Amino acid sequence: MIPNLINTLTGLVLAYATVLHPTWVEQRYFPFAAFAAVILVMALWARRSDPHPWFSRVNIVLAIALGILSMLPLATLPNLTFWGGFWVGTLVPTIALWAALYRPQPAAGAADFAQEHTP
Repeated sequence: MIPNLINTLTGLVLAYATVLHPTWVEQRYFPFAAFAAVILVMALWARRSDPHPWFSRVNIVLAIALGILSMLPLATLPNLTFWGGFWVGTLVPTIALWAALYRPQPAAGAADFAQEHTP
């Protein structure tokens, strides 16, 4: 749960930085690579407590995509920088918060079912 909350905050900060500080985000390597590293580490840590494995898998793929994006000359690709950072910055916190809050109900066993339906 804690790594998912950290990923939620990281993604919100990424979206904030992409929208309100685009020249800082366009620096080569550092900003996107740092966000990608934090998201990747937290997603790997969250795999242990996630109720479904796809929550962390999606965040791992998004972190890798952001890491690859950080290697490009971002100052010459402002649309790719904005939309790539924006979408990763909105998808990661959505999925991470979903994983942090979602706890499925345990399935009722046969004994519980029989006990509930016995006259």
